[in-house]
Amino acid sequence: MLHQPDHQLIVQVSQRAEVRLAAIGDLHLRDREPSEVPALLEGLAARADLLVVAGDLTENGRVAEATVAGQLLGGIGLPVVAVLGNHDLRGVRRRAFRQAIESEGVRVLDGDSVVIELASGQRIGIAGVAGSGGGFWREEHAVAPYGRAFRAVAVKVRREAERLDAAICALDAPVKVVVTHFAPTATTLGTEPAAKWWMLGNAELGKVIDRHRIDLVVHGHAHLGSPHGRTAGGTPVHNAALPVNGGVVVIRLHSRWDTAWSTPGESVA
Repeated sequence: MLHQPDHQLIVQVSQRAEVRLAAIGDLHLRDREPSEVPALLEGLAARADLLVVAGDLTENGRVAEATVAGQLLGGIGLPVVAVLGNHDLRGVRRRAFRQAIESEGVRVLDGDSVVIELASGQRIGIAGVAGSGGGFWREEHAVAPYGRAFRAVAVKVRREAERLDAAICALDAPVKVVVTHFAPTATTLGTEPAAKWWMLGNAELGKVIDRHRIDLVVHGHAHLGSPHGRTAGGTPVHNAALPVNGGVVVIRLHSRWDTAWSTPGESVA
């Protein structure tokens, strides 16, 4: 039974009024099966200023599933920004898949970025990319011992990292958030088996993030992960996967670089 999470992440950023960023990932929606996700999104517009979705909106990457996802997310009364996940990319009609989502007003990022002006006048910049697996080994051991297959993985790792870097460089906003599907750090992998880490994310994403002044990173994919972590450079990271949190997590953004985790009822100085 899904439930609303009993924890809250507070990240301090440099604006007077807070930005309430709702985050969720790994919805795995199907077109012919009921889902508890709609109930989790009810009333979200009263609690948040925007929603980011960290990939795997659908189970099989089918256009019919994308239509369900687009209609659901486009109807919540908030700006919605999403990246695609590995399940979303299973289908062959990728252009139609993306169009089915974006036609409902959901912005899908794929190596690009967007700046959203909220009703409060606050501006928040979001850079997004799906990312890829690749692992979190030391750089000198990441490719050479593993043969041709892992060299192909390394090519994708570098490509996605370069696309994320370009997307971040294009951002011009006082608050900057990165959204990926694959994890940029192992600190949010929780109880995921170490043998699977190479499939769950890669360290190159984290290195790119740490070259910039990013206020928050949101990812999904790691269903057995933990909700909170940081990159090697200290950037706050939230694992928004639905199996981890049991619902939507609302992240309150305050003043830049002074960061803290909090549970309801606790205050942050």
